[in-house]
Amino acid sequence: MIISVVYTIIGLIFCFVLYLAFRAINTGMEAKKANKDLKNAESISADNQEDLVKKLNELKELHEKKILSDDEFAAAKKKILGE
Repeated sequence: MIISVVYTIIGLIFCFVLYLAFRAINTGMEAKKANKDLKNAESISADNQEDLVKKLNELKELHEKKILSDDEFAAAKKKILGE
């Protein structure tokens, strides 16, 4: 009788340890995925910023060469910046 109670307690402790282990592994995998998603978002954001700077520089060059008037330059700049 006492032996079966001891085995039951040991079994419950073992199940609890397995539960904690699986939970820790799952948390680690979710953190890794979130970190990967964050890095992807940062690289996309950096690419968008580089593209935005490139477009603004091209617009500035066109304005300096007098291809665009002041009004056209302002309108195009607002459009690029999304204002």
